[in-house]
Amino acid sequence: MKPHEIDIAIGMERYYYEDWNEINATIERPNGFKVIEEIDFRSAEEWRGDRVGKYIVYLLTKKGIDHFSMLAEIQKVLRKKVNYLGIKDANAITEQLVYIIKEGDENSIIQEYNTENISLRFLGFSPKKLNHTGNIFEITLITSDFDIIKERLRDISKDPYIPAYIGYQRFGSRRPITHIVGKYLLKRDWERAFYYILTYPFLSESDEIRSVRKLIVNNEFKEALRLLPSKFKQEKTLIKNYLKFGNYYLALKNSFIPISLYLDAYQSYIFNLYLSRKLDEYRKLAEKDNVNVIIPTYYDNCDELCKQIYLEEGIERNFFNIKEFKVSLRTLIRKAFMKVRNIKINEKTNTISFTLDRGMYATVVLREILKGDPRKFT
Repeated sequence: MKPHEIDIAIGMERYYYEDWNEINATIERPNGFKVIEEIDFRSAEEWRGDRVGKYIVYLLTKKGIDHFSMLAEIQKVLRKKVNYLGIKDANAITEQLVYIIKEGDENSIIQEYNTENISLRFLGFSPKKLNHTGNIFEITLITSDFDIIKERLRDISKDPYIPAYIGYQRFGSRRPITHIVGKYLLKRDWERAFYYILTYPFLSESDEIRSVRKLIVNNEFKEALRLLPSKFKQEKTLIKNYLKFGNYYLALKNSFIPISLYLDAYQSYIFNLYLSRKLDEYRKLAEKDNVNVIIPTYYDNCDELCKQIYLEEGIERNFFNIKEFKVSLRTLIRKAFMKVRNIKINEKTNTISFTLDRGMYATVVLREILKGDPRKFT
């Protein structure tokens, strides 16, 4: 797929906000992309716990591991449900706070846990839930055009608003099909949802994985299961479920990744479509901080553009309610613009740093600055 085809596929019909040329730049993942959670407008690294409190708080550092694999591992270690404030990029170094409800003797608290990809360190207690205000990004770029990037960042610092598109990670950076799966789930087409997750190989994948997906197309499930690497937990889980139940719905019902993630991705796709078509109107507004996009779950609550998109998508009444999975989406209300704050530039290392509010995507900022193929920086 070409870069602009990926953008269209996830609802970004208007390609860019600024009229800048493409810059050739890449990021060495995961080492060149760091995400640090911001709590009460301070780095998670700076958070200090109380001596007593309802919640036991840990600093979690992960590297090159997806959220759900990490979560499954640390819940086994802590033997409790782990609460988190946001899903962080898998192909990055990330630092965030996680917490569990305090129960039993304080002497039984696990102080530290370390593996190749995960580090967990006890910080203290909190009497209340944590206030996640945003994320700090530190990104090292491999490029010969860093001077141009500096100029563009200086321009952004003067007018720090960028369209708050929902970024590539929500849809699948290498296989942007998560929202398509969500749409088929909402249509109760369990078979297509199942096969979209497991098949449709992309050129960005290795020859090995593409050949495995072709085996699944031919219903050679056992052979595909044997050849799939262990990190493909969702695919392996769905295949095992299907071999056990012989039923697409039951295979999906016991999904490794929560079904709600696919539905959220489809609602995010609708948001991107809406924002893309309203952007020319919104960019003329002097006050951008309080411009919200509202994506209702009912057609009757939509404005005219929303109704037009829903008709194009074939969205019907109660479409966002799936009783079979006990999932019901709420109206999505999201800012039309993100504010890029605390911009910093390190010329010695070609590293840029900036902070975004919770739920905003650094890859969308990079998309605006660099143009070009998003697969180079996602």
